Amino acid sequence: MTDDGQGPAEARRAHGQDTCAAHPGTDGGRPSAPAAHAAAVFRAAGARDVLELGSGHGRDALYFAQEGFAVRAAGFSATGPERLRAAAVRQGVDGRVTAEAYDVRDPLPLPDDSVDAVFAHMPPATALSTGEIRALAGEVRRVLRPGGTFVHTVRHTDDAHGGGGIPHGCDSREHGGSAGRFLPRDLADALAEGWTLDEVHAFEEGDPPRRLWRVTQSLPPVAAPDITVDGTGLLCVTLLLRLRKQIDGAAPGTVVHVVATDPAAPLDLPAWCHMTGHDYLGPVPGERPVYALRLTAGAVATRPDAPWHPAGPQEAADGPRETPRRPGPRRSGAPSGTVPDR
Repeated sequence: MTDDGQGPAEARRAHGQDTCAAHPGTDGGRPSAPAAHAAAVFRAAGARDVLELGSGHGRDALYFAQEGFAVRAAGFSATGPERLRAAAVRQGVDGRVTAEAYDVRDPLPLPDDSVDAVFAHMPPATALSTGEIRALAGEVRRVLRPGGTFVHTVRHTDDAHGGGGIPHGCDSREHGGSAGRFLPRDLADALAEGWTLDEVHAFEEGDPPRRLWRVTQSLPPVAAPDITVDGTGLLCVTLLLRLRKQIDGAAPGTVVHVVATDPAAPLDLPAWCHMTGHDYLGPVPGERPVYALRLTAGAVATRPDAPWHPAGPQEAADGPRETPRRPGPRRSGAPSGTVPDR
């Protein structure tokens, strides 16, 4: 405990909030090197949305948004999200950024299989116990979709601050009123059990330099399909009509792979799943453009001739009447005004 009765994590949070308030430009405008690496990894994996843990002033969240990702930023500081939202408006990316305060010791306020990628630049450094770090890793795994990627950094026990200071147990040390966690390699490896450990890269950052590992790990890919819908050459509405017909009567839990060559498919399919309530599982690695979804119980039926509109009771039972023409040019991945935000 510190002199004011705070535990090391609470002291770290208070220290971070004081720093944010006193020095709003502390993080600078340029993204961190781990964020630049992560953006390339996420793009190669076909990710569309990114959850950032420990977002601070938001320089990395803003960078991800500028790179075209939808970003949900969760920061330890109570003041950081407000500053981040204001910066997103100034930079014209507020439509791709949401920000909120989040204590990494709490469960993530997200459903299972709901994000493509997670980025975390040193959040386990907030003096977490081993149990809390394991719980955080479990939460990340829970919210990632199959095949999702997690890039995170941790200060390790060879760091100059890994010794000295005030010890708090579990390889935590307090320096200058801020406690940090320094991970041994065996714990870093243990946190990746059940994942594919793609890389553990040692690097230095700051002055004096902090010594860190940048860890890149990924979940097993999407399950093999129960149904495959071949939408090669089909445009949006025709593709969804074919999908609707082929999943008619399929049981909840059925995994569907959709072959889709329409360039709008990476936007249309997740938006349609969001509207109907089916689980969008993301792109399937491979040579062909394939996207996966899982059928859910109680999903919203759509009109037989207009898959972007919920069906009435009678329409849900009818088959397709005709294939409508595709709408004109769109500003998003579906007809204007019909696709809800993810």
